[in-house]
Amino acid sequence: MLKVAVGVIKNERGEVLISKRANDVHQGGLWEFPGGKHEEGEDTSQALERELREELNISVQASTPFVEIKHCYSDVSVHLDVHIVEKFEGEACGMEGQLIKWVAISALEEHSFPAANVAIIDALKLPQYYPIVDECIGDEQLMLEHLKRLIAAGYTMIQLRVKSFSKERFKKLARRAIELCEENEVRLFVNTDIAMALEINARAVHLSVKEMMKIKNQSLLPKGLIFAASCHNKKELCLAKELGALFAVLSPVCKSQTHPDAQPLGWERFKGLAESSAIPVFALGGLGPDDMDKAQSNGAHGVAGIRGF
Repeated sequence: MLKVAVGVIKNERGEVLISKRANDVHQGGLWEFPGGKHEEGEDTSQALERELREELNISVQASTPFVEIKHCYSDVSVHLDVHIVEKFEGEACGMEGQLIKWVAISALEEHSFPAANVAIIDALKLPQYYPIVDECIGDEQLMLEHLKRLIAAGYTMIQLRVKSFSKERFKKLARRAIELCEENEVRLFVNTDIAMALEINARAVHLSVKEMMKIKNQSLLPKGLIFAASCHNKKELCLAKELGALFAVLSPVCKSQTHPDAQPLGWERFKGLAESSAIPVFALGGLGPDDMDKAQSNGAHGVAGIRGF
């Protein structure tokens, strides 16, 4: 597998730099996030610094790991180790004659990228808030009313989590929730198993560790179904990354009413796990929107919660 260091370079306006591949190379003519192959003895930071200096004439001053992506093309398999470049010196220019441009993250989908880069765009577009509609809120009507309030408040990614309903009762609720979210262009992650997700035509599913193990052992994840994962330790975060989760929720950070007997991770332990994760991590457990700065300073992509939202 070809190991590639990739840089998502951001400017002060929050735009990212993309470059166009030459027509006569693999995936030629497509746009990409700049970077290149590791040379012998290099780690990702060293490879990225060298590649961006050679390709763009910039010097990386600060970068952080973002995501790792493995993708198999018909002729080659690649392992993309993607870093966010927050600080650099120099003015970027195409040193190899390649076209480059700064693009808003919201406009990335207007450009054609190699398939392996699509997962990078998905990760970049992740919102910072992940509210959860849980059965502790009340019955079906109360949950749907809460979902409508979250949509009206502008949240664009929401989880539906109901564990005590019968199968038929859950399907009815989930289908109505999916309909509401699709009408408002909100991505709904349904917390259930793969079989149920397919039955209710869910486009995104939130999996427990138990359900992730089923995927690992039985290869059950259908192509095109996006999933997120609930994790509590490093082993589970690694499993989520291995299986291709878009992101993970790591909990509990603090004491919560939902799981009062669970031992909290605390911010120090959370930070170590989040910063070593190869996929974006949301902090969960006694948190809400007001905890965003604290969460992000400790390595979180964002915050998830029930009552806090």
